[in-house]
Amino acid sequence: MVSRSYQVQVYSLAFLTYFGFYVSREPYSLVKMTLLKTWAPFDGGNGWLLLGILDTASLAAYALGIFVVGYLCEKFDCKHLLVFGCFAAGVTTILYGLANFWNIHNYWYFFIIRILNGFSESFGYPPLIKILDYYFCHEVARDFIMTAFGSCKFLGIVVGCVISSFAMTTFETWGTCFIVCGLVIILIGILDIFFMPNLPPDAQPLLNEKTPILSNKERGEQSRGGRDEGRQKRQSLSNTIDQEDVEETDKKETLLEALKLPGILEYAVHLFFVKLSVYVLYYWIPTWFESLTIQGLKITYVLSCWFTAVWGLGGCIGTLIIGAAAFAAEVYGLLSTAFSASASVFVLILYWYSDRSTTLIVIFLLIVLCVGITQNGPYSLASACMPAVINRIQSIHTGRNEKLVGMATGIIDGTGSVGAIFGPLSGAIILQYTTWGWSLVFLLVALSMFVAASILSRQ
Repeated sequence: MVSRSYQVQVYSLAFLTYFGFYVSREPYSLVKMTLLKTWAPFDGGNGWLLLGILDTASLAAYALGIFVVGYLCEKFDCKHLLVFGCFAAGVTTILYGLANFWNIHNYWYFFIIRILNGFSESFGYPPLIKILDYYFCHEVARDFIMTAFGSCKFLGIVVGCVISSFAMTTFETWGTCFIVCGLVIILIGILDIFFMPNLPPDAQPLLNEKTPILSNKERGEQSRGGRDEGRQKRQSLSNTIDQEDVEETDKKETLLEALKLPGILEYAVHLFFVKLSVYVLYYWIPTWFESLTIQGLKITYVLSCWFTAVWGLGGCIGTLIIGAAAFAAEVYGLLSTAFSASASVFVLILYWYSDRSTTLIVIFLLIVLCVGITQNGPYSLASACMPAVINRIQSIHTGRNEKLVGMATGIIDGTGSVGAIFGPLSGAIILQYTTWGWSLVFLLVALSMFVAASILSRQ
């Protein structure tokens, strides 16, 4: 049995690694206004669209990479894939920033780098989830552990904003932000080389799918030692299952069978709209901040970084709140609906309040924090926790452990990734071709969260 101290080491490294991936992503959204003002080819009349296409290309490469890396995780050591991803993401981020110093204005350079960076970033999530599932699959608080892991994304946004703000203030060049953030993920990759464990070649994080659902007593026996009479009895039962029943079960474990899991389609479509709205703000809210003047103060690049950090801090808080509440009450649908509906209201309030003559920075940032809490909580719950929850519910009803967690994750996260791809591009098209501008962008975000809440009303 893995010791608790070893679990802490693995979880800390996994948290730090994915945190580093998000640190390296942050400059791409923070420097947009600077590029629109000072750097060709983005300072022309179609700069909004060009930047939106870059975001879409990166997210599409990431979505494709998730499927590829998920397959590679079953063939190669997860640690090696993870370290490669850290170095590749760091190098591509640095190359993007070096365009500032090499005076590169060729759009295809930025386009290719963003595609390579998106694909490199995809080497983070699948290996880390497999590692965590291997070391924490028997934990009673697994739902909270996996949901809380999602807070590293938003903590990475906070620290990425701070680093980018410091780099811009110190060196006064936008390329430095990318170089410093790229070095962060490379250094974390070096730490993983020395301290992240290698999974066994035959690592199986889940219980044998042929074994019936364990009782609480049996689960306790396994966690205390595993080599007792109860475990031997379960192994014996597994070995005596009729082969024809095994084959019939294997045939049912298909994509169609996964689609029949209770609630999976609702959560998949729910995450589509949640990630659409989250990624609109993730890629465009720093640029919106720089367009504001609050209390007579023009929001600069540095202030925009700090304001974005507040939104990311809200994501951390929201993830922990919804994870703890879900673990305590197990009312997943109610929590996601309440958070999503609240987010749609706070988003509209934020835009309305930003344009008032009586706007106060403190109240404005408090609303930004509330948007981050309510918008990002459902995102973390649906992507990190719900596939396992849905699979567990089905297992309780059928009396056996279904081997459908991977399929459920692919369906929910895959559908959500499509929403993430369309989000930034939708914002870019609105800003480029409509006269409504930011008002329509925020209406899109609010409407998406409202639809996401409505989809889970039955749950």
